Amino acid sequence: MPRASGFSALVAGMAVVVLCLRGAPRMPAQSQTETSPTAHASPLIPRTADEREQRFRAQHRFELTVQVADAAGRPASNLHAADFTVLDNEQARIVTSFQSAASDSSGSTATILLVLDTVNSSTRQLQSFARTIEQVLRAEDSTLAYPVSIGVLYGSSIDVDAPTSDRSILLGNLKVRAARLRSTGCVESEQQLEAPRVPWLVGIGTVHGLSPDALDCMNQRFISSVTALTMFASEHADGTGPLLVLWFGPGWPLLTNREFRADSQDLARNFFTQLVGISTALREAHITIDALASPDNSPEPEQRDTRDVAFFAGVSDENEARAGNLGLHALAHQTGGRILSSVWKLGDQIHTCMADADSYYRLSFDFPPAANYGEFHALAVKVDRPGFTVRTTPFYYAEQ
Repeated sequence: MPRASGFSALVAGMAVVVLCLRGAPRMPAQSQTETSPTAHASPLIPRTADEREQRFRAQHRFELTVQVADAAGRPASNLHAADFTVLDNEQARIVTSFQSAASDSSGSTATILLVLDTVNSSTRQLQSFARTIEQVLRAEDSTLAYPVSIGVLYGSSIDVDAPTSDRSILLGNLKVRAARLRSTGCVESEQQLEAPRVPWLVGIGTVHGLSPDALDCMNQRFISSVTALTMFASEHADGTGPLLVLWFGPGWPLLTNREFRADSQDLARNFFTQLVGISTALREAHITIDALASPDNSPEPEQRDTRDVAFFAGVSDENEARAGNLGLHALAHQTGGRILSSVWKLGDQIHTCMADADSYYRLSFDFPPAANYGEFHALAVKVDRPGFTVRTTPFYYAEQ
């Protein structure tokens, strides 16, 4: 069965939106009578060494957030720059800046955002998420170590409250949100979300022979979710401190169901353009995404190429991009975030993810100009300590 009507145009439109948000350069219009490339040429603007350095940094300096755990799985917070090695396409890069959460003198601090996804979650799930968040916040009376805010995904945008370290204010914000918290959009009519014997079933794509309306709903959810996260990341591209996004819910459809026809090359390239845009926006906003209570709801879990993990490696060829590369789990993996598939002990998951704000490292290095837009770079960060593990961005796309 073909994709729902208008899907290709909508995805292409999303790519255009991303390019606009990312500030695609505009070429000045030329006069039709101009015959020489040097005619009316603007004089060169001299730049100081500092200005040239700033321009290079803006275009070719990669800043990443790194989480490190020791051999026992505890956060490692006493490392130094000399303990780290950064490999970009297997080439060692010089670490140009380094700081830890404990030594961050820039005045920046980690911020935590709790996102409730009404586009892809059932009302029952949303209410359960809100109750658990409330229990976690009421467990202690002390001021929160880091500012926390509540966000709700409605339609194609994330509505976010102002961050606060005051538990009472945060609980008040949550109470207001919870009072009108319910699934929205087409997912509201998908009755299998509310199946009483399997209360956590979210797999719209787990049933063969889906109706055209169900397939169209999957398209809508995918487009709304990716658009919302892209716009949110782009709006926060000037953020100075790490932003930990705890995303509650199953994520969006992979669109790998058999009922969908194979992607055309044009559609694959649109997916790739969108992927480069959202990846760059997430990196520049210093966002790490943790997926909580988020099982892998692939339509055919026995087939590896339909599962979330199939999209973790990134895309080096624009013709190979698929919708699954823009899925929640794929983007969480790309930001170095956690993917917690269990729907039980959600409170423990929240504590685990929020604790990451206590021990992060921020490293930067300079990368060379890219030969092509969206040039794929494999990235690895290693720590010279036995048994230590690192979570960070495993790859990136160079835009220029």
